[in-house]
Amino acid sequence: MFNSAMRRMLPLTLGTLALWYGLAGDSLGDEPNAAEEDSRQAIVRIAKGYQLYLGADRIPLEMRQEPVLRWPNPTREVPEGATFVWVLDGRPEAIGCIWKHGILSHAFHSLSPARVTGEHDGQVIWHPEKGGLELQNFPRAPRMADSAVKRLSQMKDLARRFTCRLAAEGRKGEDLRLLPRPIFRYEARRKDLVDGALFAFVQGTDPEVTLVLEAGRDDEGAQWRYALTRRSMLALEAELDGERIWSAPHGAGAPGEPWFQGGITAN
Repeated sequence: MFNSAMRRMLPLTLGTLALWYGLAGDSLGDEPNAAEEDSRQAIVRIAKGYQLYLGADRIPLEMRQEPVLRWPNPTREVPEGATFVWVLDGRPEAIGCIWKHGILSHAFHSLSPARVTGEHDGQVIWHPEKGGLELQNFPRAPRMADSAVKRLSQMKDLARRFTCRLAAEGRKGEDLRLLPRPIFRYEARRKDLVDGALFAFVQGTDPEVTLVLEAGRDDEGAQWRYALTRRSMLALEAELDGERIWSAPHGAGAPGEPWFQGGITAN
C-alpha cells in the first residue's frame, strides 16, 4: 500500500512523465520520416543538375551543394521546399528554389547585374535578356564597421528597417516575417566588395522576398547598398522606414526574364 507521502508524490510524478513524453513527442515529430527524407534528397539531386553561367563568356557559377534554407509550407500544402544559391568569387549571382506541391516546381531570380543563363541536361531553360539586380545606396546607413562580426550586426539592423508583405486587392495583405539571421553570407573575394548577405522575408519559413545587402567599395569609398527581389509569384510590396519603396505584381515571369517560375519537366 502507498503511504501518504507516496500518494502526494504520485500526481507530480505522473504529470512529470506526461510532460516528458509530450516534449519527446514534439522532438520526434521534428525528425523527417522516410518519405520526407526521400523528397529532400530528390530536391537536392535535381538542383545539382542545373548549370548556370554568367555573361557572354559563359563563366560557370558554383552551386552551393546544400540548401541555404529548407522550407515546408503547410499554409500552401507544400511538404518540402529548398532554396539554393550559385556564386562567383564568393558573391551570389543567382538564387533558386525547388519545391513539391503535387508536382515539382522551380523558380529562379538573377542576383547579377550581368546576364545569367541556366541549363539542365544540356538544354537552356532560363535565358534572361538582362541582369536581374540594380543595387541602390542605402539611405541614412551607418558607417561601415571594421570587422565581420560588427558588420553582421549592422546588416541585421538594416534588414529590420524593411517591412515586406504579400499584397492583396482592397485589403492590407499578409505581413511577412524577417528571419533573424541571413540565409547566406558572402565570402567576398573581390576588390569592390567588403561584405554582404541575403535575408529572407517568409510566410512560415517559405521565402517570399529576398533582401540583398552589400558593403561595396568604389571610387567614392565604402557604402551600404541594397536590392529587393521576389521569391513568390504572388503580388508583393515593401517599405523602408515606413515609406513604400518596392512592389512586384502577381506573375510567374518567363524564361527570358530575370524572374522565372515553372514546373519541372521529368526526363
